[in-house]
Amino acid sequence: MNKLTFCFILLVFLSMVDPYAQDTDKLCSSWRVEMDKVTDLDAGVKYCQEKLIEVSPVCRTYVYLEIAGLFFRKLELNNALAYYDKAINNAKNLGADEALSYAYCSKITLLIRKEQHEEIYSLLKKSRELILPFPKSKSWIKYYEQNAYISYETADYYTAIDYMDSTIIAAKRSNYKTLIHETYEHLGYCYLKIGDYEKSAENFFKSLELKEQYGYLKDIGGTYRNLGGVYLEWKHFDKAKFFLEKSIAVTKSQNHQLSLMFNYHKLAQCYAALGLNDKAEKTIDSSTVLANKAEDGTYLILNFREKGLLYLNNYKNYQKAEKYLNKAYEYAKLSRDNKYIFHSIKDLIELYFIKEDYLKIDEYIKKLGLIEKNINTLKSKIYLLKTQARYYEKINEPKKALQKIKKYHTLQDSIMNKEVFEKVALLEKKYDTKKKELEISNLNKEKQKQIQILEKAQARQNLYLLASGVLLCLLFIGIWAFRKLRKQQRELSATNQVKNRLFSIIAHDLRGMLVPFQRSGKILKYHITNGNHKKTIELSGELEKNSERLSNTLDNLLNWSLEQMNGYKVHPEQIFVGEQLKEIISDYQEQASFKKTIMEINYEEEVSICFDKGAFHVIFRNLISNALKYTQEGTICIEFRNENNVLICTIVDTGLGMTEDQLQHLFTLEEKKNTIGTQGEKGTGLGLNLVYRFIKMHNGSIQVSSEKRIGTRFVLSIPILRLLHKEKGTSTTSLSA
Repeated sequence: MNKLTFCFILLVFLSMVDPYAQDTDKLCSSWRVEMDKVTDLDAGVKYCQEKLIEVSPVCRTYVYLEIAGLFFRKLELNNALAYYDKAINNAKNLGADEALSYAYCSKITLLIRKEQHEEIYSLLKKSRELILPFPKSKSWIKYYEQNAYISYETADYYTAIDYMDSTIIAAKRSNYKTLIHETYEHLGYCYLKIGDYEKSAENFFKSLELKEQYGYLKDIGGTYRNLGGVYLEWKHFDKAKFFLEKSIAVTKSQNHQLSLMFNYHKLAQCYAALGLNDKAEKTIDSSTVLANKAEDGTYLILNFREKGLLYLNNYKNYQKAEKYLNKAYEYAKLSRDNKYIFHSIKDLIELYFIKEDYLKIDEYIKKLGLIEKNINTLKSKIYLLKTQARYYEKINEPKKALQKIKKYHTLQDSIMNKEVFEKVALLEKKYDTKKKELEISNLNKEKQKQIQILEKAQARQNLYLLASGVLLCLLFIGIWAFRKLRKQQRELSATNQVKNRLFSIIAHDLRGMLVPFQRSGKILKYHITNGNHKKTIELSGELEKNSERLSNTLDNLLNWSLEQMNGYKVHPEQIFVGEQLKEIISDYQEQASFKKTIMEINYEEEVSICFDKGAFHVIFRNLISNALKYTQEGTICIEFRNENNVLICTIVDTGLGMTEDQLQHLFTLEEKKNTIGTQGEKGTGLGLNLVYRFIKMHNGSIQVSSEKRIGTRFVLSIPILRLLHKEKGTSTTSLSA
């Protein structure tokens, strides 16, 4: 390799290497890995929102989609729709066709629920056009999945199975196998619908195994629910109850509202079959509450129908059964879904047969006939004929009953023939699949032989490339180290400028505070000599206030300098929040009385936390002192509580408030922001900077909101019973800005 060629390769390599891009790609991968471990939906939303600003622009599309999916599971459909649209707009702006295709397909999940069929088919078409140039894209997985889902929704189960097979092929082709568990889940649904319970359970168990293998636990409750559903249809009610109760335990811990709604409905059916009537009724009511929250008309129909059947078959309370079955019928009519209307009328007809109300039966059979014309399936025709024959027999019209029975048996035979044909088709498909698998296996063996030959040839080439690769890596490391050193120099320079500005401000303020001491000595001596005690007392009060301000400024400066120079030594200990706040606030009561300001602490119960006592006092002395500085004839209210093992403390004053610009730079020292209190008190911002640092040191957070002439509100969130880097009772933490 001559020098010219080496330089060319080096330049190409450096132009392709973007440290920032590598970092953001790693961030995207780590986000995906961590997200798969998150089981609580609210925690998942929060984590994703935090990562949005860190990941690469393309990865941001997938983060938006993840948030949308989490809101969908929480039944917050408007929020879900907003994030689906954010993902689509982000991918469009970037011109990222693969990500845009994936976003289109992901949004279809929500559109299916909203029954917006026209937009569904439009997005499917757009999605396919975008990924045609990328045969190995993982977006093909989502595309085939959604086609399978649509076929499933239209009861075309064999087509759905074909699409799912394509999904598995696409996953293997793109080397993206971690989401195949979803395909096995969908296959389980399809086999359940065609009555192959054993095959259905087998696919759900495959999905469960893959979820556990890849640590994909956020929707594992859904798989338990599906297994419960299979065993429910299979009449194995004890097994169904076991899996459904397990699913509810998981989905409750994850706050998965959508899954809970499905679970309660299925479990109610299981309880009813086992004769646990009270449990069945309570569980139906739980599902109905969630269905109302989601404005889900389908599950309102199903829940009212289930409750009506419970009163009909288990309680034998026909009056209540009629009430709930009529409710199901009314909601079914509102939905305009012929399938639900048909089943609601069926239930009412069964009720009226028991009550021997033949006028009602005649009325609803006519309604059933009109609906059946719209459905027009063999099974619906058979039920109608069977019901008509039964009705004519009851009202003693045997001739009409016989006509209907003959038609019924003719159609019944045709259904049996169709089912046999479908089973034969399924067996043929299985045979074709096995044959293809054998052919693929033979091809793979040939491919392996050729790969071994290529590997030997490439091994020689790799030896030559190794030396040049090492040189390139060393050069890259040198460039990276040089850039990092330059960056650190710039940061050090900026930090020194901040420190210089800070000491300039503090020197000016300290000089201003010391001048009154120098002058006051002479004036005080003069008034004492002349016996002017009133002036002496007045001047003493002013000196006392000035000394307090000087003391606070020196305390803050000392703490800040300790942190900057050597690292602040943290000594966590068990302290009671209310007790410490009372101690702190007592030091400011006299100043508050002088400013005619009321200070109060409100809490329901005492909270104990593990915290550095000195840091605690620095935080709350500064916040209370700050509130008092800018409040005249007002109130300062401090409240705290334990919320999910986090101390939430709010400090609200009715003082001068702050502008939006002041809020922007509240916790930093980069801006000149000397402010004046209601009695001429000065503030440099050093205290609030310390507050911010000490809060972060203890893994907490602080938020502030304010409005001019209205007041200011600080909200502190501090983890309870949580220590940082504990070593022999002491920890050292550096608080870099």
